[in-house]
Amino acid sequence: MNILNKLKSLSISYRIHLQWIPSHVNIQGNEIANALVKSGADDASVPSAPLTYLELFSRSKSRNKTIWIIPPVHHWYQGSRPGDCLSIDCNRRNQITLTRFFSGHIRSLTFSDNSKYFEICPKCTAEQATPDHILACLGLFKQDLVSNPLLTLDFFRVHRLMDLI
Repeated sequence: MNILNKLKSLSISYRIHLQWIPSHVNIQGNEIANALVKSGADDASVPSAPLTYLELFSRSKSRNKTIWIIPPVHHWYQGSRPGDCLSIDCNRRNQITLTRFFSGHIRSLTFSDNSKYFEICPKCTAEQATPDHILACLGLFKQDLVSNPLLTLDFFRVHRLMDLI
């Protein structure tokens, strides 16, 4: 404490800069300090008491919180909000349509025997109308959905695919 008081009184009239230098070369008594540190590090740590229920709960709660705070990484999570449709200016029906299409949960999706089934594509009548197939039939890419979602909605309307989505 005496050293701190002296530094405080000196700092009134002088500028004092402290610098830590990690070198221990030619410092008298350094070997003793190193030996003490090494012997302290070699000692086995004292086993602590078992954690209580509240401590375990608190740790798991904070771990879960950090996991849930990080947003998921999905191809439809490109914009500021999920589906990127809510960041554009359109009515609610169009927002729902785009969100369903981005997530892959379109109206024509049904489950049977733990498998996904889609209706047959009305445009080509060759394959199931999955979101990827619909894009391929229309000649669009997933990047087009992100960059210009209103154009994609117009394609859906012109080709009468809004009922599927």
